[in-house]
Amino acid sequence: MTASLAGVAVLALHLATPTAAGAAAYGCSGTLVGSWKVPMKDALDGSTYYRSDVKLYYNASTGWNCAALVKRKGARYGEKTPMWLEMYNSRWAEDNWKNNYDEDQGRFKYYAGPVKVYGKNLCVSIRARHGDHTGPGTDYNGRLDLTGVACR
Repeated sequence: MTASLAGVAVLALHLATPTAAGAAAYGCSGTLVGSWKVPMKDALDGSTYYRSDVKLYYNASTGWNCAALVKRKGARYGEKTPMWLEMYNSRWAEDNWKNNYDEDQGRFKYYAGPVKVYGKNLCVSIRARHGDHTGPGTDYNGRLDLTGVACR
């Protein structure tokens, strides 16, 4: 019995201790450097509510930023809804996409992404769109535009 309790204590300590691997959420590695709520507008009364957040990570050892548009638990969680996420750095231009621009778009149950761009000594910008419906179409009533964030 004592050995079993010791084993449980070691397991509990291991689970409670954060690790670098724990930061590998949504296909991203590194440190969480920002989280922003995506405001959604109710079509009937114009009120604001939230169904998702943009999570931004930075990996200092590689110089890469990584982001995901993550649904909040609650209504529509686990149901496919339209989501779109794009990220670009300050080097991005129409003729310079490699390592500077990434996007993910579709109908997702839990999150869109990951999207990754190089970020060492650069700022990144993020645009997120989220539709709060399960039917066809890409009507996005949730919108977030972040410009010049996570400057490293």
